[in-house]
Amino acid sequence: MVIDNVSCFDTLQHGLNALSNWASAWQLCVSIKKCCTLHIGARNLRHEYTINSSLLPSVTSYNDLGVLIDCNLRFIDHYACIVAKAHQRAALILRCFKSRDSNILFRAFIVYVRPLLENCSPVWCPVYRTDVDLLEKVQRRFTKRLTGLRNLSYSERLCYLKTETLESRRLKMDLTMIFKILHNYVDVTIADFFTLSDTVQTRGHSLKLYKPKCNLNVRTFSFACRRIDCWNSLSNNCVTASSVAIFKKYLNLLFNCLALH
Repeated sequence: MVIDNVSCFDTLQHGLNALSNWASAWQLCVSIKKCCTLHIGARNLRHEYTINSSLLPSVTSYNDLGVLIDCNLRFIDHYACIVAKAHQRAALILRCFKSRDSNILFRAFIVYVRPLLENCSPVWCPVYRTDVDLLEKVQRRFTKRLTGLRNLSYSERLCYLKTETLESRRLKMDLTMIFKILHNYVDVTIADFFTLSDTVQTRGHSLKLYKPKCNLNVRTFSFACRRIDCWNSLSNNCVTASSVAIFKKYLNLLFNCLALH
């Protein structure tokens, strides 16, 4: 729902009042300190809202379920936050583990650091090279500090550790989420994100997606648009896999073949 006129303002405020009344009736307390207003868009009228007659503060960014999002629908603050935490945990692993075995230390990195850099990535996945490199630097720096790997290139270190770049992993996560949505593995309405292509083609698979025309980068780089070309290039066996696990196997085979070439 777009809030862009007085009628919409009143509707939203009425909803907040109803929430407040319901909470009071059930003797629940709404924490005003945890509530705020995030105005999105340069043309936003920035209307003020209240709960229990308390004015909700207006903020430029907010943490929603662990993801920092700003009023321009960018995630720069989120990148900075998770990268700082990831570097701290990576440094702790190198200081606290007595073992210097590269495989053991990297296993600790996978368990304690990588989840920070991948949680909810379909929501905030970076597209600008600066942001991609910022996140990749965490793994690049950690692997370079492992015993015996300092003089190897980043790609050689990844090959030795039998892993891949964080960028490749995010791409797989995006494609896997598309697969889950199209095959109803998650409770998400397909039409809210994608439209199946009705173009009859002799090549490609049966689940090709229509790529909408986007005038703004925020739309172009959103989850609903940024991976459509990649999805449409997959094989029919891959996109019609009988389970998520089999789909992931097809993806791994495809990425391994691309790496060899």
